[in-house]
Amino acid sequence: MTNPELFYFTGKCLTLEEHPGFREEIIEMITHDSIDWEKLIALCSNHLILPVIYIKFKSQDILKYLPEEVSDFLKEIYGLNLTRNHQILKQLKEVTDILNNGNIYPIYLKGAGHLLDGLYSDIGERMMGDIDLLVPEKDYLLSAKLLENKGYSMEGPCYMDIATMKHYPGLLKPGAPAHLEIHRLPVSKDLQSWFNAELIDTEKKTVSSTEGCFTLSDKHNIIHNFIHSQLDHEGSSYGIVSFRDLYDLYLLSKRLEVKEMLAQIRTKQKAIAYFVFAGKAFGLPGKLYPTGNFSSWLFLKKHDLNLRSKAFYLTYRTFLYIKNRVIIGVTRQIIQSIYSRKMRKSVIDRISNPQYLRASLTTYKSFFSRKK
Repeated sequence: MTNPELFYFTGKCLTLEEHPGFREEIIEMITHDSIDWEKLIALCSNHLILPVIYIKFKSQDILKYLPEEVSDFLKEIYGLNLTRNHQILKQLKEVTDILNNGNIYPIYLKGAGHLLDGLYSDIGERMMGDIDLLVPEKDYLLSAKLLENKGYSMEGPCYMDIATMKHYPGLLKPGAPAHLEIHRLPVSKDLQSWFNAELIDTEKKTVSSTEGCFTLSDKHNIIHNFIHSQLDHEGSSYGIVSFRDLYDLYLLSKRLEVKEMLAQIRTKQKAIAYFVFAGKAFGLPGKLYPTGNFSSWLFLKKHDLNLRSKAFYLTYRTFLYIKNRVIIGVTRQIIQSIYSRKMRKSVIDRISNPQYLRASLTTYKSFFSRKK
């Protein structure tokens, strides 16, 4: 299989129930040894969807046709993730209780919110990194203090002005399964005019299994999924998308028509491109959005070039990174330093600190070595 063929094969595996006859096609491919299991597992691991693949193959009675070591590996990863997610649910209850004692009622975002909201067919289905929670801005620093008083702490020093950051530096408690990211803003500052905490608060959903906390409405979850994948993480610019984000979008689309969200999205062309691409990725053209546009054509071209050509992937990624993060980002901070003493002090503290410079170098290396 070529990289594009493997990518779109994986997308159909994630939506097996939508493809009559695809089960037999997979079994035939297994029989003829046409699947490169090492490449498939690597792709699914990079996209954090191994547990979903296990669940889909199990539900369609495909596991017994897999090589034994592949079936055992998928089962093991699923089991580990199931155990971890049960631990995360306990952690969510603990965090909620701590904040409630300070009269703060968090709204859980992304994976944590979906897990609480019952979006997944199985608790072990979603691989999670951080726990993201949104609190009122007036309670932002207090929330961190309350959690730090209960054993949570930052992993290292922070050289930015924490009070103005989108979210508090990651907090970790010894023995807890996941980091916490306390958000004062749900998305980047430049998107606040049309998607913000005040809007989210008007439609937040209660959680039946855990009192004292909320999740986003289905409508706002779809909008936030797009923003997180394509704007905040710049997927639209790079021509990159995560299957984990796409799969969340697919499940949300079963609850609500995705195209109905466009009226509330300012960057409509990019949203259409994302929704159209999601349908193609799952082998379901038109499923999430009926027709494409120039933006969807361009995104598809960039995405497929990333898959087909390592040279394009590295060159294009490097160019955008230098333009956005180095030239524009550094220039903006230098300009802000001219009239802001706080920014000036932050910049000087960072560039004069060897630990910060080493950490930045590690971040750059990680970015450029990231898998497609």
